[in-house]
Amino acid sequence: SGTHAEAPSLADRLRLLRAQDDPRLIEQIATSAPEAQLRLAALQRIDRQALILDRATADADPEVRLAALGRIDDEGQLARIVERTRKTDKTINRLAAERLENLRVDRGDVEAIAQRARLLCERLERVLREGDGSDEAADIATAWAGIADKAPPAFVARYRNARELFELSRNPEAVARLRRRAEDRVRIEEQIGALERLLTDHQGGQQRDELMQRYDELAELHAAYAEDVDDSSAGLSVRFARLGAQIAALEPLPRDEPTIASATNAEDSDRLAAEAERTARAKAAKAARQQQIEALTDELQAAIEATASAMQTGKTAEAHIHHASIGRLRRQIGSVPASLRERLADVESEYAKIAEWQRWSDNARRRQLCDELELLPQAGLHPDALATRVREIQAEWTHLDQIEARSVHATEGMARHFRALCRKAIEPAKPYFEKRDELRKQGTKETSELISAARTAAAAEEPDLRALSTLRRQLADALRSLDRVDPRERKNLAAEIKAALALVDERVSAQNTEVETAKNALIERASALGEVADTRTAISQARDLQKLWQKAGNGKRSRDQAQWKTFRAAVDAVFGRADNERAERSAQERKALETAAGLCAELETLAAGDAPPERAAVQRIESAWRELSTADAALRQRFQSAQAKLAELGRRIEKQRHRAQFDIWLSHYELCRQLERSAIDGDGYRAAESGLPTLTLAADELRARVEQVLEGHEAEFGDRELLRDCVLEIEQLAGLEPPAEDRQRRMDLQLEKLSARMRGVHAPAPDVALQNLLGEWLQLGPIATGDAALETRFKRALDAALETVG
Repeated sequence: SGTHAEAPSLADRLRLLRAQDDPRLIEQIATSAPEAQLRLAALQRIDRQALILDRATADADPEVRLAALGRIDDEGQLARIVERTRKTDKTINRLAAERLENLRVDRGDVEAIAQRARLLCERLERVLREGDGSDEAADIATAWAGIADKAPPAFVARYRNARELFELSRNPEAVARLRRRAEDRVRIEEQIGALERLLTDHQGGQQRDELMQRYDELAELHAAYAEDVDDSSAGLSVRFARLGAQIAALEPLPRDEPTIASATNAEDSDRLAAEAERTARAKAAKAARQQQIEALTDELQAAIEATASAMQTGKTAEAHIHHASIGRLRRQIGSVPASLRERLADVESEYAKIAEWQRWSDNARRRQLCDELELLPQAGLHPDALATRVREIQAEWTHLDQIEARSVHATEGMARHFRALCRKAIEPAKPYFEKRDELRKQGTKETSELISAARTAAAAEEPDLRALSTLRRQLADALRSLDRVDPRERKNLAAEIKAALALVDERVSAQNTEVETAKNALIERASALGEVADTRTAISQARDLQKLWQKAGNGKRSRDQAQWKTFRAAVDAVFGRADNERAERSAQERKALETAAGLCAELETLAAGDAPPERAAVQRIESAWRELSTADAALRQRFQSAQAKLAELGRRIEKQRHRAQFDIWLSHYELCRQLERSAIDGDGYRAAESGLPTLTLAADELRARVEQVLEGHEAEFGDRELLRDCVLEIEQLAGLEPPAEDRQRRMDLQLEKLSARMRGVHAPAPDVALQNLLGEWLQLGPIATGDAALETRFKRALDAALETVG
């Protein structure tokens, strides 16, 4: 998967992955490979849905998560993804929710279809309110086409009405027709209002007749307007009918004679002056008022045009804002100037229609919000999600009120019902919020205690840096997790935590400065060790400095690391010098060991030969060995072993040289015995003797016995007792035990030797005694033919004696 330091390149691993068939290895790569491209390639070869679901929610790369999500078509798994990513991955959460909803709609789920129909209706109504939504309206139409034949009838009617309103707002001819109708309505309302005012001030039959005449003229205009029956014309028709009934019920009233008012002409001079001053102030105030009215009139004209433009472009929200400005300006101006009345009437009539449309749509939306609030307690939402949704609904309700710019009491009954539903919807979450409030109080208390502990620790004369570091980490964690405390206390606690952090940081910084100064001094001392001539002294001082470095404590991590590198470089230089000297000594010792091993090999070679080595060569090797004075126990043992082998070689060669004459004697004796037993004749004897070395031991005695046989004399057998005594003597030299019947005789012979030594007769050396016994054996004559056992004892005793004596 590429986690090893010597892993192949990404291209090679992709090639190896394509050739891999082990499912477990492919899954390991899909979860552990460091490159997103490699994980994605492995994921494409995996069919296990559980792993694909895990990668869709847990992979670090968004492209891998999207690719994994694209391979999931099961509703249950998509629901799990939506739940897992609710707070971690908004993109995957949204796409999974949309995919889940599409699957449910495709299979005909009634609730899913109703939910989508409701959302599409709300989106289209929002476009109507805000305007500039042609592209969004087209998208809504495309989405509605997929569920048009499945949507509930109520939503079908709602969508159709909203769509008709949207199309109407985009139709210039319909807008012009509505403008003309609005103008007629304004004209009728103005005339009805004038007649109502005249009706209030009527003064007799003459005015009654005038009212009836004007009412008849208005009846023709109202008849044309009332041909198009709609909700807006109903109220106007009621006013018109009521006005006609009131005029018909009038009776002529007597005329009142005009009264003539009298006024006094006497004015004193003071009153005239005051009146003149008041007149001047009034003129000035009137001029200022006139300027203000002119400025307000300009603003009113701009607001009228802005409102008209917003309504023509379908920007309903802007139209509401500008229309509110019109109302404010009209109140400030009082009477609208004649130049703006006609244009204002046009705008007001068109706005009245649009406001009526929007009021109808918004009231429908308010009823939907109330319906949703009624269902929220049973939705099974998390308390936070429930509270969030309630706030969103409240915000939308407020927004509807704001964009309508309506009076507060217009839908007060529906508003009271809405507030009651909000309280009811949030009621199931109250225990949760109460418990959360309790936990937040506890979190607030713990955070306050932590701040107090940090302040106390920072104010100590000798603070514990490790404790301060722990407290700082806890303060930082507390600052990041302020959602654990009361929201009303978060701002104050955040400020206190930051102040405590600053205090701790200041104290830690001071301590870090002390540590830095102390370590700089140690670095200077470590750098000076390079001038110490004695390496052992320098190493000892370096080790002392290392202990002091540990006691100096820890400072700021980055600074500590930089100082440590400098200090370590200085100390490593000292130890490096020691290592170099040690390496030189090791090289010398290794060379000495190699030389010693070579001397051992030379000595072993000399000891392994058959000939005795030269004395000078052995002395040279031993002298060189003494000069080396090696302490290696194995080489010393090896050299000693070679010396022992060399000594053994000398002894063996000396023994072979000493024994050679006995071996020659034994060869001649065997040949003599063959001649005595007639195994060979004289010629054969002479031929065989010529091939043997020259005999020097007891040669006369052997030659005498041979000549006796060669001359044809019959051999005289030797005395058996004397021959046995000779064998016993040889067995004694060899250290062999005699047979049981000869033990006493051997003891007697030993006593005789002891007596002779006591008389001062010195016993000969063993080899001389053996030579004498061999000569005596030849002189005693041959062994009788029937006494072969004695001769066998003789040969065995002679062979053992040669091993012992030689």
